[in-house]
Amino acid sequence: MTDKEKEGEIRYKLWLRDSLELLILIAIIILVIVIYIPRSIWNEEEADRSESRFRMVNVYDVLSLYHNLSGQTTEDGFKAMNLVNAARDSLVADTTFLGNQTIYLGEDTYQADMNRKFAVEYDTLFGFLMTRKDTLSDTVLTVLTYNAKREGNDTSYIRINLIRPHLKDSLFVGVVDTVISSHVEIISYYDSFRPDSSMFRCPVIDELYRINVSEDGTIKVESPITEFKKQKFLVFSYKTESHGWIDGGEKSWVRF
Repeated sequence: MTDKEKEGEIRYKLWLRDSLELLILIAIIILVIVIYIPRSIWNEEEADRSESRFRMVNVYDVLSLYHNLSGQTTEDGFKAMNLVNAARDSLVADTTFLGNQTIYLGEDTYQADMNRKFAVEYDTLFGFLMTRKDTLSDTVLTVLTYNAKREGNDTSYIRINLIRPHLKDSLFVGVVDTVISSHVEIISYYDSFRPDSSMFRCPVIDELYRINVSEDGTIKVESPITEFKKQKFLVFSYKTESHGWIDGGEKSWVRF
């Protein structure tokens, strides 16, 4: 084999090696695309479905609270939301705003049955249950009380905010020590939000949820989607069907 032939063979092997490396790189890229892009689309579909159902629950709760306040039902979600928010604002401004009250919204007048549970219902329905850790300090007093049966003193440890009854006790001897202690307490609370007009629209197709009130007063909130599809990244598709409904408090997506 001549030197020229040997040089050609070496060039061919180098070309073959580079081609194989390029093919391997392309295969890895295709594999990543095939695995991760569909997963990202599925995650987007799931996130939209969860958000849509969350909005439907809020719409149903607004309509239910409107019914509790006014004694009536309505298919006008925006009217229901305005009354519910106005009732909450009135109760925040005046905690004595209870019983049968008149609420004015523009040119409309509503008779609302305000009860003490309304604020709690509003904050729990339109809020996220959260927890936090608080470090609390307590002043603990060492209290001596005379015990007539054994003719001696009993020792008790009383928090300072609970000391008043002991001071009035005829057997009270005195406070002999004071200690400040601290402890961590887990507090549960609701991070409330205010219902707004955006919750009446499906996050996927931006259409209003379907609200229907039957003759017996049963409220139904339904997704406006029948079937939806759009292309993603040229060769992939985002697909979803109806996100379900809530009928009389029963959720179609809850399975027992």
